[in-house]
Amino acid sequence: MNSGALFQMKQISKRYKVRGGQTFSAVEGVDLELKRGVGYALVGESGSGKTTLGRLLAGMILPTGGEILFEEKKLQHWLKKDRGSFCRKVQVVFQNPYLSLDPKWSIQDILEEGLRGLRRAERRRRVQLILGRIHLPTGYLHKKPQALSGGERQRVAIARALLVEPEFLILDEPTSQLDVLTQAEILGLLKELRPTLRGGFLFITHDITLASQLADEFLVMRYGKIVEQGSKKEILMSSGVSYTQELLASIPAWPPVF
Repeated sequence: MNSGALFQMKQISKRYKVRGGQTFSAVEGVDLELKRGVGYALVGESGSGKTTLGRLLAGMILPTGGEILFEEKKLQHWLKKDRGSFCRKVQVVFQNPYLSLDPKWSIQDILEEGLRGLRRAERRRRVQLILGRIHLPTGYLHKKPQALSGGERQRVAIARALLVEPEFLILDEPTSQLDVLTQAEILGLLKELRPTLRGGFLFITHDITLASQLADEFLVMRYGKIVEQGSKKEILMSSGVSYTQELLASIPAWPPVF
């Protein structure tokens, strides 16, 4: 692996104990390098290990084996010595907008949470700017999450992640809990925000069509392993892996529109 990558995974595994003393491998033997400034899509069927891999990168869970490096330092070092800095550098937008926002807090409190080190006027200025970018009126600041639709909540979750100007953004199935129309709206917002995500991102999805509209590079996952990696064009137009071909064959409209 080349030095200078934002993330490096070296023979990463994550195993869970199940009934009868057996173990289940959610991720097994993954070698992976994620470069700064690249938009990655991690695709595969449900149960393939995608979300587990994302949680490992975010430091939410620790690997059973192997080593993860972030900015050439061990992830365990970040989590023990400088967890706050790591959490600002790597932000996550979760799958379920109904569970990811504290129902007791106003939208303003939720958005300002990661900006506590700044003066109040600067916090308010940044929040006003991000509201414009996610296309929500300022009147929403005084509302609580339960007063918002699913799509509006996910916009707030995206805004909260972007406010701290992260180095890397992990989007874990950010549209899967939404209806089709709202999915399209959130995908449109992400495409609009794409040029501002200069540090790069990982878009986790089972929907290869969505991935093709957002990402530069594809990672295809099955049974806890990365079975193929390549550019969008390589994966969508000339994949030689049978599993990837099965995923492509499930797309209703083919070929995709780039």
